[in-house]
Amino acid sequence: MSQSCTCLDKVVGSSAKLQFTVGIDHTAIALGSGSVNVLATPIAIAWCEAATAAAVAPKICNRCTTVGYKIDFKHLFPTAVGQVVIATALVESISGDRIQFAVELHEADRSVGNGGITRVRVNKSSWPT
Repeated sequence: MSQSCTCLDKVVGSSAKLQFTVGIDHTAIALGSGSVNVLATPIAIAWCEAATAAAVAPKICNRCTTVGYKIDFKHLFPTAVGQVVIATALVESISGDRIQFAVELHEADRSVGNGGITRVRVNKSSWPT
């Protein structure tokens, strides 16, 4: 990333919260990642990653975007089809172009998953459209 871009300077503390409803197409059976009709871990991670993107998108300049880099996630409890979950992401720190997030997935009053996701800021012009 260009040294002249300062769009990450004020993103620490930014957060996002997204709501999703578990559908049959979000289950471990549908994804082939398990043998029960509960929220699949890859979908849980994708929803948390969507929250990370939403947390920084309004803060960075129009020349930049972020891409996933590293995921550390614990899927703690099963979530049934029809249940509503909330994915939250909070920017904890910045190191160069790397953005570290704390993420959590909640169903009602319990955490069903949590961890950390790192995204990297990149210049949009360096990626094919």
